[in-house]
Amino acid sequence: MFLVTRLLCLFALAVSLAAASTDNLIVCDAIPAMQNLANHQTSEITSQDKLPASLTPCRNAVVYIHGDLHEPAELAFISYAKNGGNLILLHHKYIDDAVWELVFAEGAAFTMHDTEIYLYHQPDPDRTVLSALRFRHPKDGQLYEQNTAAWTEKTGKGTVWYFMPGHKATDFEYEPFVKLLMQSVV
Repeated sequence: MFLVTRLLCLFALAVSLAAASTDNLIVCDAIPAMQNLANHQTSEITSQDKLPASLTPCRNAVVYIHGDLHEPAELAFISYAKNGGNLILLHHKYIDDAVWELVFAEGAAFTMHDTEIYLYHQPDPDRTVLSALRFRHPKDGQLYEQNTAAWTEKTGKGTVWYFMPGHKATDFEYEPFVKLLMQSVV
């Protein structure tokens, strides 16, 4: 059932992308990391301080901000999603230079190297989990497993998509991860 739900969510996103009116807007504070993603589809990269007056024309608003999220940008993203937009949130961190696996319900996985992870995400019954993670701490060897490495949730008329992986520019050159994002989001 989990796999069917996940596939239906991804199909619904693909249909909405095909019907959308304009390109992807990538809002970030780390342009080199997003340039590879932007190269896969027509996208505009901007900072949160230079947001357009309205995000409504965007097929997707991809948010990749490591620093402080400014309140006007936060309110614009929330409004965009609640009014029917596809809001894609990328990356949070916990441990630098980690090696970990992104694991899917059917058992498939791929390994991310020398990147960051963020543990202790709290499960939420309103979210549809898309993937989990498995991580062995490099210093003490402790195994961590978490079921919330990627998820989606309806909000108002729109959808929020969250993907924890991705920090360094090289993460967005790693073909399995880029393929996941391209098939799932942009």
